[in-house]
Amino acid sequence: MISETSFYKLMLLYHVYVILYRFLFPMVNKDDHYFGGDWKYLTHWNAMVQILYYLLNGMLAFNCDWKDKSVYIRSHIFSCLVFPLAGFVTVMFWTLHSINPSLVIDPNSEYQETAWLNHMKHTYVIFWPVGELLIINHTYPPNFIGSISAFFVSALYMLWVHIIYFVDNFWVYPILQNFGLFERLMFCCTIISFYQAFYLMGKCANSFIHGNKFKFIKLELDSV
Repeated sequence: MISETSFYKLMLLYHVYVILYRFLFPMVNKDDHYFGGDWKYLTHWNAMVQILYYLLNGMLAFNCDWKDKSVYIRSHIFSCLVFPLAGFVTVMFWTLHSINPSLVIDPNSEYQETAWLNHMKHTYVIFWPVGELLIINHTYPPNFIGSISAFFVSALYMLWVHIIYFVDNFWVYPILQNFGLFERLMFCCTIISFYQAFYLMGKCANSFIHGNKFKFIKLELDSV
């Protein structure tokens, strides 16, 4: 079994490659002149989170003192941001794409991604958090704190999607233009619920794989 240090060093190398790839082949839609740029998309949020997270862990792998001191913070970031965000992006994109590709990709746009680039953004991103979950035992935060953190991330993005619409009259995801106010509210609640589900899925999987005691109902603020 690969060690934690070796895993993070491999992730460091991979994400350096990702940075070089993005620099040499910019993922920019020239037809996109709307507010927010690439930051409109949760896919871009996920890519930046993974790049920063794995670069940080890769560098800390060479410094045991800092790695040990930051273990709780890094576990919190992984549990509430890295794992649920990657799972959400992959599952939601391919679910909507399988129903109707136009729900996530504008068929009228001249900008069309290659299959490799599409998989890099929407498929491969889940492999690394799942691999990390299998290899490394994470210290998940107490239930309330973890759930609030996960809620904040998903709710913040839903707010951001609506800010973009109010500024530029543009829906980030084409499916939203077919919804009324009530349907959009239900859509937001569904998105937030799914994100919470991915957070809990990660917590349960971590407990099952590494034999941790998982307490879902009882809140213990004095332990993690």
